[in-house]
Order: sequence, then C-alpha cells, then structure tokens
Amino acid sequence: MNLLKQTPPARRRYGLAAFIGLIAGIVSSFVKWGAEHPLPPRSPADMFNAACSPETLIRAADQIDCSRNFLNPPYIFLRDYLGIADPNSAVYTFAGHAFNSVGVTHIIFSIVFAVGYCIVVERFPIFKLWQGLLAGALAQLFVHMITFPLMGLTPPLLELPAYEHISEIVGHLIWFWSIEIIRRDLRNRITKEPDADVPLSSAFR
Repeated sequence: MNLLKQTPPARRRYGLAAFIGLIAGIVSSFVKWGAEHPLPPRSPADMFNAACSPETLIRAADQIDCSRNFLNPPYIFLRDYLGIADPNSAVYTFAGHAFNSVGVTHIIFSIVFAVGYCIVVERFPIFKLWQGLLAGALAQLFVHMITFPLMGLTPPLLELPAYEHISEIVGHLIWFWSIEIIRRDLRNRITKEPDADVPLSSAFR
C-alpha cells in the first residue's frame, strides 16, 4: 500500500501549477457559487445566537439579523478575525447590485484551495483520485466539519442540519471536480505531457 507515491522530480512544475491554480480557483468559485442556488446550505429560519451579539455594535437593533443565512462563515470570519466592521458593505456595484467583502472572500478561498491542490498533486498524485473528488471530500471534512466549528464560524457539528451537509458535500465535490478538469486540461496543453488518471487499484500498490 503506497498512498503517498510521488511523481518523478523532473516532471514537477510547481510554478505552472500555481498559475493554473489561480485560473482554476477563479473559475471554480463560480461553479461552487452556482451549486448553492439549487441547494442552499443555510436557512433564514436557523438562528446563530452565539455569533449575533457583535451585531449590536454594527447596526440598529431593528436591523439585526441573527439567522445563519446572514451570519455565514465568511461573514463571521471577516467580522471577528479580520475586524471588518460590516462585511456586507459594498466593495463595488454592478448593474445596481452590490458585491461585498463576503463575495471577495469566497473567491479568495477558492483560489487558495485551487492553488494548493494543483501544487500538491504535482508531487502526490493520489489526491487526483476520482478526478479530484477525493480532495473535495477531504476539504468538506476538514474545513466545514472540523475547522469551522472549532473557529466558531458555524455552530457545533452535531447542531448543523442535514441539508447543510448535503449542500456542502455536493458543492465541494463539484467544486474540486471543476478544479481538476481545468488543471488537467491546461497542464496537458501547456506541457504536452499526458496526465493520466489515478486508478483506485494503483493507489494501493
């Protein structure tokens, strides 16, 4: 069993991987956003009272929204960890619609993970297993199910509704699948080197 089988050093292209990861991160952020429209991860009816008290410092009492739909993980991260007073304030407007810091964070989050994924699989091809679906499942597990509750960005894991887990796992799988499709296509075109799939059987040799 060799789960951490590595690629030949001469074949690794870390700089190219980072560049491709930047492109894949931007494009895949829209893919993951799109997945949340038919499968919304949070409901306006679910309250997040533990994260609501700082809102009294930002807005009037009659304007406070304690729902998890409003107090989403990017919002709380920007407010509590980066000190942005109102993460929903407009960064720019387009066609009369405001694009806020939460949206910017969503894209940056996607870029960071896409660049990291593209660099890691240059050396450890096992993470390409199932065309990136393995990496998507691991990201869902370690980020949304472990890190976010520990940081207080979501309620404790056992308090999260089933529909949130369904939405997030579907979104993460589609997200990483799109990253892998872009990564493989661009890498093959640029390097002219075939980038074969990782068969499940080979992962355990």
